Amino acid sequence: MKDVARVAKVSLSTASLALNGKPGVTQKTKEHIISIAKELNYKPNSSARSLRVSKTKMIGLIIPDIVNNFYGVIVEYVRKEVESYGYFLLLGITGSNSANEEKYINEFITRGVDGVIYIPQLKHSDIRYVEQFDECKIPYLFLTARYEELDVPYVLCDLKKGFYEMTKHLLEQGLTEIYVMVGDKKVDQPYISGFYEACREFGICPDETVIVESSFEFEAIQEVADEIFFKGPQAIMTISDIMACGVMQQARKRGIRIPEELSVTGYDDVIYSIINHIPISTVMQPIKEMCVIAVNNLMNIMKYGIVPPSVILEPKLVLRETTRD
Repeated sequence: MKDVARVAKVSLSTASLALNGKPGVTQKTKEHIISIAKELNYKPNSSARSLRVSKTKMIGLIIPDIVNNFYGVIVEYVRKEVESYGYFLLLGITGSNSANEEKYINEFITRGVDGVIYIPQLKHSDIRYVEQFDECKIPYLFLTARYEELDVPYVLCDLKKGFYEMTKHLLEQGLTEIYVMVGDKKVDQPYISGFYEACREFGICPDETVIVESSFEFEAIQEVADEIFFKGPQAIMTISDIMACGVMQQARKRGIRIPEELSVTGYDDVIYSIINHIPISTVMQPIKEMCVIAVNNLMNIMKYGIVPPSVILEPKLVLRETTRD
């Protein structure tokens, strides 16, 4: 079937629908796929088909990367929870690349996973390929972030509120020259929205130049930090603890004292925020609770067809030594 899909230049799920006489494929596309199948002498394997319709006891987990400890922690919590239900975890690491994301979706479909927990990539792109899960009737839900274009259940932390609270804390310290480091301005809109909301309440109207994009690679973070330093900020807010670490390492190289000359904040409250040479002020996401709820909700969809309401959990401000008291 993979060969048929490749030659016909369609997705594996489309080939499967056409060859199995399922709806969801136009007549023209169906005829084209069947024609290719005949040319390749495709014959369905009945024993393989019986395996496909049985439960594989596998749950797929799609994550953007494994370098950031935030995702590593999620993998471990999800693994433990999945195994407590008697399932196995299948991991797909996309590298925040849409082609890889589509590849893992196809691979999960091929392997017949029973359900998928999905953390979207960190860059905005055309995500129509995600609809293959619906075509193949594989239940999935989003964890920690989501594609707003898709009406799919999710389990998130209130990212906007966390960033609002941290911005408010900095403004209360009299810091007004604040820059924000994000990964993608469109994807990271909840953080940006929280920042601007707090600023408006203090009568401050920063322009869009204070929102700066960076990849999550350490060298790139340091290069972007240097560009911000040149503008004389009083504070740099970041959307992850690893970003905050990169900013602080570069500040240390430049002889910038933290927090006396520059306040720095992270997000997530993973181990980086504690073991850094100066413990980082950050926003805690309830990672374990999110993972437990996500797995439980997915099991309810898979086993009982019950689609649970989406869940948004509360963040918590964790103030340490990179911001003023």
